[in-house]
Amino acid sequence: MAVVTLDRERNFQVTGETIERINDKYGSLEIAVQELKKLNIHAFITVVWALLAEDDPDLTFEGVARLLYARPDIMKQVDEAIVQAFSETNIVEE
Repeated sequence: MAVVTLDRERNFQVTGETIERINDKYGSLEIAVQELKKLNIHAFITVVWALLAEDDPDLTFEGVARLLYARPDIMKQVDEAIVQAFSETNIVEE
């Protein structure tokens, strides 16, 4: 799990539901990663939303976009937190 301060301290946590949310939007985690490598901002927001939804189930895609656009100075920190959260996970897709 990684922690990032947006509007408040938020936890980036990878769970089976996180992977499912990403798969629902992109079909697979691998496709989402390919889109992130293309610097696709929609994919970036989607992955952040999927990670934050465990900590805050009421948070929407649009809400995450507002949080990120309000703090453009921490995008590198958010990117590092995404990598850290996924690096620490042991979840296996079925």
